[in-house]
Amino acid sequence: MKEHQSAEKIKRISMRLFNEKGYEATTIRDICNEIGITAPSFYYYFDSKELLYMQMIKEAEALHQEIIDAAIESCPSQVAEERLLYIYKALLDYYRKQKEEYTFLLRNVLFPVASMGERIQEMHMTWRKQYAEKVSEFVASSQKKKMPKADMKDILEAFHRFVTGYMLQLISGQKELSEEHEDKAWEFFWNGIK
Repeated sequence: MKEHQSAEKIKRISMRLFNEKGYEATTIRDICNEIGITAPSFYYYFDSKELLYMQMIKEAEALHQEIIDAAIESCPSQVAEERLLYIYKALLDYYRKQKEEYTFLLRNVLFPVASMGERIQEMHMTWRKQYAEKVSEFVASSQKKKMPKADMKDILEAFHRFVTGYMLQLISGQKELSEEHEDKAWEFFWNGIK
C-alpha cells in the first residue's frame, strides 16, 4: 500500500510540475526535491521521466474515457442535442473536480513533447477514434428532433472542436468557469451548427 502511495505521490507532483514548467524544463531532481526523496527512490518506481510521463498520459486519457462512458451510461435523455449537452456538462464537471489532470491531458495531447510527439499523436488518434465512435453511437441511437440537418460526422467533429476549444480557454485563463457562461457557450455553439 505504501509503495502505491509513493508512486501516486510522484505522479501527482510530476503532473503539477509538468503543468507549471513543462516536461522538458522539469527534471527528475526537481521532482525528487519537491517530494523530499532521492533519485534512486524515484527510479525504484519509474525507469525514466519519459516512461513516467507516458504512463501519466495514458492514465489521464483512461480517466477522460471513463467520464465519457459514465455520461453515456447515466444520461436520462433520449434527445440527441440533450445527449451531447450532457457529455459537455460531464466534461466540464471533470475539469472542475480534477483540473490538474484535465489540464495535463489536454496540453500534452494537443501540444506533445517533440521527442515523443509522434507516439503521443498516434495514441491520441486512436483515442479520438474510440471517443468519436462511442459518442456517434450514443447520438445515433437517440431521437433526432431539433437536430441540425448536417451530417452526423460533421456535427460530432464540430462538437469535439467546440469542447476542446472551450477547455483550452478555461485552462489558459481566458474564460471563467460559470454555469451561465457554459450555457451561453453551448447555446452559441448549437445555434451555430443548426
